[in-house]
Amino acid sequence: MKPFNWTSALIFFLVVLSGCIRDVTLTETNRERQPVLNGILDAAKDTLIVHFSWSKPIQAAQSFETEKEARIQLFEDGKFAGEFTWKDSSVYYLPFQITPGKTYKIEATAGSKTVWAETTVPQPVNATIEQENPEGYGNNYVAILTDNPEKNNFYWISATGYEGVDENRKKNIACLIYSNFEYADDFNRYISENGVFKFEYDYYLRFPDNQLPQNQIEILFRPQCISMPMEVFLLSTDYHLDKYMKSSLLTERMEIYAEDMPFIYAPFPIYSNIHGGTGIFGSFTSVSKEFSRE
Repeated sequence: MKPFNWTSALIFFLVVLSGCIRDVTLTETNRERQPVLNGILDAAKDTLIVHFSWSKPIQAAQSFETEKEARIQLFEDGKFAGEFTWKDSSVYYLPFQITPGKTYKIEATAGSKTVWAETTVPQPVNATIEQENPEGYGNNYVAILTDNPEKNNFYWISATGYEGVDENRKKNIACLIYSNFEYADDFNRYISENGVFKFEYDYYLRFPDNQLPQNQIEILFRPQCISMPMEVFLLSTDYHLDKYMKSSLLTERMEIYAEDMPFIYAPFPIYSNIHGGTGIFGSFTSVSKEFSRE
């Protein structure tokens, strides 16, 4: 039997595929703008900040239009807690300290449009973060976490640091993470070329607590931040923020794949919990620690 020629088959497939590709001009079938509300509640802050703007057509050149005259209210466990004030920096703010365990509802009205969303703030994170070998030159860190099995928790680990030197130095929003932690989600995982760790994670190491073997766990990891100081943190997010963060990273990963392999590309929808519009309203608690070689 004549062996199958995979090279010829691949070339034939690509030729057929190229004949199916053509330029497409997107038509805007729905020109009505939608409200966009974004707010993430941090249990460590005493001031809440939200953004309210309007959607725009995908081909539009202008920026998103900020809504400056919206009425935005906050409710705590069903009771009125305060009204946000417009600030001359495209945000609304409200001096208020949120409480872990409580449920917050935000309601925003602009013109004839009203949107709303809810979030339940996670309980405080019971964890410590330390260097594996403080006296050595290694960059490995250990997070010891005590989980509450009665709650559904979603944990994210990462770090912020710097790259470059002197006047060219700039801060990373988040660094790559190396780890062998077997309960981490694999959606943003690659096989690592680092000799110590098997896996590399894009920016965050995520793991829910529904598969953890015990209440107290130890996570060994290495942030790939170039220079110090570096802040390592562990977040406990609510359900909505967890789904938003994961879907955002999946979308970014799909866009990277599309550059090389467009014929298998499929967009991944970014999660939103805003009723009547789009955006995200979530919350988190966290522990963090800054490390320096000085």
